[in-house]
Amino acid sequence: MNRPDSERGAVLAITAHVVLLLVVLGQIVYLASRHRVRLDLTSDQLSSTTGSTRTILDKLDKRLVIEAYFSPKDKLPVNLRETREVLDNFLDELTQIGKGKVVVQRFDPNEDKAISDRCTRIGVQPLDLRSQSSTSLSVDRHWQGLRFVYGGNKQKVLAQVAPQYWAAAEVQLTPAIKEVATESKRKIGYMEWPATAIGQQAPGGIGWNVLRTHDQIAKRFEFQNYKDDDGALLPADLETLFLYRPKDLTDRQKYVLDQFVLRGGTLVVFADAAEYAIGPNRQFTKLPLQLDAAGSGRHFADQLLSYGIDWKQKVLADMASEAQQPRDRLTMPFEYLAVPQMTPFGQQLTPVGYPYFFHAMALDWSSAADQLSRRDGKVDKELAESYRKQFGPGIPTDDFLFKVFKQIGRGPGFYWPTWVGLRERAGVADLPEGVTGRVLMRSSPAVLAEDPPAMLDPLGRGDARTQMANLQKFQQKLVERFGSEPRQQAPLMVDVRGTFASFFAGAERPRRPSEIKEEEARKAAEAKQAAEADAGAAAAADAPKPDEVGPPAPQETDSSIPKAAPEAEALAAAERPGRIVVIGDSDFIRDDLVRGDYRQAGGPWSALGPAFFAQLLDWLAEDRDLLELQSRVPVDRKLKFVATDSIAGGDPRLAEQTLRNKTAWLRWLNVLLPVGMLAVFGLLVLLVRRAQKQSFLASLPS
Repeated sequence: MNRPDSERGAVLAITAHVVLLLVVLGQIVYLASRHRVRLDLTSDQLSSTTGSTRTILDKLDKRLVIEAYFSPKDKLPVNLRETREVLDNFLDELTQIGKGKVVVQRFDPNEDKAISDRCTRIGVQPLDLRSQSSTSLSVDRHWQGLRFVYGGNKQKVLAQVAPQYWAAAEVQLTPAIKEVATESKRKIGYMEWPATAIGQQAPGGIGWNVLRTHDQIAKRFEFQNYKDDDGALLPADLETLFLYRPKDLTDRQKYVLDQFVLRGGTLVVFADAAEYAIGPNRQFTKLPLQLDAAGSGRHFADQLLSYGIDWKQKVLADMASEAQQPRDRLTMPFEYLAVPQMTPFGQQLTPVGYPYFFHAMALDWSSAADQLSRRDGKVDKELAESYRKQFGPGIPTDDFLFKVFKQIGRGPGFYWPTWVGLRERAGVADLPEGVTGRVLMRSSPAVLAEDPPAMLDPLGRGDARTQMANLQKFQQKLVERFGSEPRQQAPLMVDVRGTFASFFAGAERPRRPSEIKEEEARKAAEAKQAAEADAGAAAAADAPKPDEVGPPAPQETDSSIPKAAPEAEALAAAERPGRIVVIGDSDFIRDDLVRGDYRQAGGPWSALGPAFFAQLLDWLAEDRDLLELQSRVPVDRKLKFVATDSIAGGDPRLAEQTLRNKTAWLRWLNVLLPVGMLAVFGLLVLLVRRAQKQSFLASLPS
């Protein structure tokens, strides 16, 4: 039977639509396989790749192979399955951004013993998880490691990788790519003066050089100790030199530093006005610390002043409570100073106010001018206006060194810091000609400056009650001082750069110990030769004189006289611009703080110290590749039912009790509120229907 033309047209139209739909879908699949579009809807772009990763991948000039040693995802436990999803997505993103320069190769070590042996050889570690039932016990082996191979010769292995979210994957993988793609490490010199332990007459311990062994530092920077007993000039290819708490500096050492800066070097000084030993019970005892060596004719503080840096060898105490508080009182009370106290939940560390441990705040302190100028309950308007002009932000610079710290709201924790600022005259910066400078960090305006006291122990000895009484007396004395002294804001870090004049210009350069020994040996040899000559002359006068024929015998040089190596001529003015950075604290990166030896015992421990030091290295090298990555601070999206800062005294026990009460109230509210709303809604429906029924019945004829 022949179909009507209309039916045949409908079939043809449907067929055409299906064919066109398949063509469109094919085009979509084709384009989607080659062009990807991702949308990140999070407020702080947690699921987006930062510019740091893109910059590093753009700089690749060789092929980067990422070997992924992964177990099948469907066999992973639930807690690892989500991390695998994050890793897969991030690796796929690297492949897309790399534009052919990044290749991901996947291997399953559980399927091939050769691959498993390779993992053992290169350092990829398995994750063995135990599973137990009532009748059996088994161990499941899972793999989730990466190896980065760049150019076929440089490699980096991440033994186990399990990022919980996108940003964590980027923080772990991008620095590894940066490491293998870096052709050569930047060389940094240092001179250290290790801390003195209680009971020791001389400095001991590992000292600050432990910093160079940290993985995040050692993989990108090469540290070398240039503290030379003979005081040789620093090599010409050295660009940056760190001084960790300089003390007992000889004139020769000061001259070496002077010539290094005049030749265009960058000098970074971590300065302390005093050295306090940390005893086992947080007993802070002052130990001898002399900045200049005995017999030194020039002072290091005067040398810095000649460069435009004013170092007042005072110890600072910041009375602003914001500057003393740990970042998180509940989980990190030991960040500054805490004491063990008995609570209903057992012994816990409780933070206590100790003004000598504080940090710079990312606050504009000029806004507190009215509060600081209040006298007898009234604001001194003239004084407040002066404070508004005088005081500024605690972190006033926008350099990428401080980007992350401005987001956090504070700088690293400083311990017994000292005043380092710019040279001033009549309140105005007075820098040498050709030199510019700026202050990079400041305390709050509630700072006290004093000569280093012999004891700064707030707790003393005795039981817990005695220690708390001692703490109250210690704090009360500081409060009384604060009430009688003028308000001031202390600079904590300065950066000066330019063409410096030599501190030793117009004077004879200090000689090296080897030169002094050479001169002493020469004088002794000359005196010996003169004595021998006198004795020989006397003997010759008594002996008969034979006929002398021929030239006199040559004199032999004395090989016992040491020869000092020659050195370059002294510079009176800079050959090229140099740079000096002075930070008014070294304790925040000291070995006991970096390793966290005192962390669990109540502090101090600089939670941000290592991060600040690592960022400082990039800042000095002007390496911005990891800038956005290092300054990425995820937003804490947890519900905060209790603001710990609002609890009186900042007592974590009160905060925890308040939190329990509020969560219990909210739990009951979550139960009762929906039930109550349903009951009210049901009652309203019942009343409406009853009213409708009564209206309907009333409308019926009787």
